[in-house]
Amino acid sequence: MLKTIERTQGEVDSLIDRTRDAVTTASDRAEHGIETAAGHVVDRAHDAGEKLRATVDSASAGAHRRVAGAAQSIDRGYSRVQSDLTRAATSATDYVTSHPGKALLLVAGAGFLLGLLARGRRSNS
Repeated sequence: MLKTIERTQGEVDSLIDRTRDAVTTASDRAEHGIETAAGHVVDRAHDAGEKLRATVDSASAGAHRRVAGAAQSIDRGYSRVQSDLTRAATSATDYVTSHPGKALLLVAGAGFLLGLLARGRRSNS
């Protein structure tokens, strides 16, 4: 009976060793699978971040170009208006210098009309 107990004990020890090996192997496979999946998730997150960064950079560059174009258009418009006003002032100065009497009568007439308009509005109020 002692031999049977020893043989049974040896078989149980062998069974325990095989079970331990099977559990260790399954645990290693599961760990490897989880690490692989985590690596894929990290890689995809990095790819998505790079695509997002590229899209944001492109949108930023486009907005910058549009703002720069608008600033140039505004600058051209300002220069054109400044030039037109300078020409108008020069023309007015030349006219007044050439025709001082007419200019005085025109200004006096315009002042009289503005006075009548202003007076009419005050009395209606």
